[in-house]
Amino acid sequence: MKRPDLEWHEGSSDLLLLLGHGTGFCKEVWRPVVTCLQKQAVGATALAWDAGGHGSARTLDTPIDWWTFGRELAVLVDRLPLQGPVVGVGHSMGGTTIIMLDLLRPGLQAGMVLVEPVIFPPPYQRYEDFPLALRTARRRSLFPSLEAAAASYRSKPLFRNWHPQAFDGYLEGGFREHGAGGVTLACPPDVEAAVFAASTDTRVFDRLDELHSPARLMITDGPGDLEGPIKALEGRIANSTTSYLTGENHLVVMENPDRVAGEIAQFLHSLSLA
Repeated sequence: MKRPDLEWHEGSSDLLLLLGHGTGFCKEVWRPVVTCLQKQAVGATALAWDAGGHGSARTLDTPIDWWTFGRELAVLVDRLPLQGPVVGVGHSMGGTTIIMLDLLRPGLQAGMVLVEPVIFPPPYQRYEDFPLALRTARRRSLFPSLEAAAASYRSKPLFRNWHPQAFDGYLEGGFREHGAGGVTLACPPDVEAAVFAASTDTRVFDRLDELHSPARLMITDGPGDLEGPIKALEGRIANSTTSYLTGENHLVVMENPDRVAGEIAQFLHSLSLA
């Protein structure tokens, strides 16, 4: 299946890893994790996809509903010629999407790896003043060139510790040519802010006891604005084990892909899938 919003990494086994990115990012940021998995002799095929409104995916309908991401992933997987087990691997919003897939297609996944999934407990309502949304709405979106965007982003604390392959992947998938010249963010700031604002109204928290796929939950000691909901997840996901990634923060997938790959590999071995 060839689509601009999909990136395949062919492996040597029938195991398929689904790789879901976080809000505002794109499928290409998973490349260093895939590279590290290959170095750790994990022969799985991996499929990273762009969530709606991100990268090369279609634009998002408003008002934004996070279940859109889960339904789109379910439709995508329904169309795949699966030949072996499927394990969902998701970071932040991508982790929530993997959980939604488990609820929408129970029994499909042989396991789930969840890197600080964003799942807010009640009360449920859109949080328009969510600090992440407010900061995102003010982001600069247009640059005279990709080189100018790269120079600007490298100077920001948010990107300073990224693995070079993840940063290059974000530049490739997270920007597009602008009609008036230069480049612009593939996920515009107003869309990203709206996604953050809608994150508090998924109601997934009340359904965590419906999950049956074995899961590995990864929690860092630097979740930032997401500390409350991530702490609330501890002990809530049925059939799960938790790894505490000390010294890491919410962007661990892009900053320390080797550590994330090691956790994935260990989880797959525990399920006799690698």
